Amino acid sequence: MPDRGSTYARGVASVAAGSLAVELLPEGTHRLGSRTPIGPRLAHVVDSTPTVRSITRTLLEVHGFEVEAFAGLDAAAQRCAARMPDVVVMEPHDREADALDVLRRWHAQVASPHPPVVWCTTVTPTQGHLSTGALLSLRGVVIKPFRLEALAALVVRVVRTHERERELLDLGVDLRRVTGPLSAADTGAWLGVESRLAEEHGRPLSMVVVDSATPEVMLAMRSVIRSVDLLARLDQRTSAVLLPDVDVAGAAVVAHRTGNAVTVIERVPVVRAVTRYPGEPGEAFLERALRRR
Repeated sequence: MPDRGSTYARGVASVAAGSLAVELLPEGTHRLGSRTPIGPRLAHVVDSTPTVRSITRTLLEVHGFEVEAFAGLDAAAQRCAARMPDVVVMEPHDREADALDVLRRWHAQVASPHPPVVWCTTVTPTQGHLSTGALLSLRGVVIKPFRLEALAALVVRVVRTHERERELLDLGVDLRRVTGPLSAADTGAWLGVESRLAEEHGRPLSMVVVDSATPEVMLAMRSVIRSVDLLARLDQRTSAVLLPDVDVAGAAVVAHRTGNAVTVIERVPVVRAVTRYPGEPGEAFLERALRRR
């Protein structure tokens, strides 16, 4: 997790926080998340190098994906007309075109709704690539060389995030338009959806709860969490970091960092980690998180 004022590899700074962010490894390298299988999901792997296609295919298959591999973008886009993948892992490098132009071409060739895209590339993206790419379904970037397990974990996180976003959109909550903390109402919907998904797939779910929701507190919290982590309001005076796929131990680490960050506040708020119990619905999880000791 980044400290205050930190940047990504090679000076690429964090982009918009929360749902609009693009997760860029190595920031997320050490958060591998749940090891539960992804379930029946289709991934497209697009790379001109046969060895890379083979490695990525094998890696994703081990994690439960069905994989179709393509040497070029056009063939993958044509395949989408028959069967849309759940995620696309692509190398966007092109000697004659910028990576964003490659992504725009992909976006134009594939029907909506577009699957999330993960770039697996040797080229470090600029902040403009990330912020514009986020509007073109880019959700993650892995810069070669990378740890194989980290790539798989990122792809799994991207798919799970996309699934959550789709279900929330059906409830009238558009996470892609969120530019600040989730409202209390939207947080309740988020917890309901994610609690059900966590139960169905045997995944952990945690929150770091802070007994304050002032802008100063939220700014301190944001400074020590990942750009893709969501800040939320549980009610008018309680904020939280939402941590899907994070267990008790992982939540304790986030709580410790958050607690250190808010010590600069005049009235230091109480910070605590709360992890969902097996079988606990979102409403009950929220109610327990709001109990002040």
